[in-house]
Amino acid sequence: MKFKLITAVVAATFAGSVAAKDVSYNNASIGWAQSTFDVDGGSDVDLDGISGGLSFDLAKNWYLKLDATKQSGEESGIDLDMDLTTVNLGFNTAVSANTDFIAELGYARSDVEANFGGFSSSEDDSAANAVLGFRGMATDNFEWGASVQHMDFDDSLTFLNLEGRYFFTDTFSIGLEGKFESDVNIYALEARFDF
Repeated sequence: MKFKLITAVVAATFAGSVAAKDVSYNNASIGWAQSTFDVDGGSDVDLDGISGGLSFDLAKNWYLKLDATKQSGEESGIDLDMDLTTVNLGFNTAVSANTDFIAELGYARSDVEANFGGFSSSEDDSAANAVLGFRGMATDNFEWGASVQHMDFDDSLTFLNLEGRYFFTDTFSIGLEGKFESDVNIYALEARFDF
């Protein structure tokens, strides 16, 4: 009886340490985002606002991921609003004990509205959205991510995405993410809850 109890405790401890190194695909996040656009003439347009996301497993190695940002700002008396939403089907597979390869394919939608002196103009666009990269646990408390993302809008965008995330508990973390493109940089600070 004692042997079975000791075996169960050792197995539970081992399982817990393995789970701590797993990358989660079941989570919800909310945070703040800022975008900087380099426009013609060398000036920058800055927008900021909220961001959020939801990801959940569909089956072994497959997940669904939704991300959205809602940002606004003012430049030279023009009020700007931008919403960006992506919905992706993702695939992941382990390439080492602590690192996953990820591939996502889905849909992106952008809504931009400008208001100036009572006049408004808006533009909606949709595109294919593809992501290829890696996610992993550097330590039990630190997750990292690096990927390339392509959005095939009329003016297509290709981002280098970098992410670092610190876990305060097994299910709660704070992350900093950067998306870098020649004319657009997006930064986000998010709280994430894994489930």
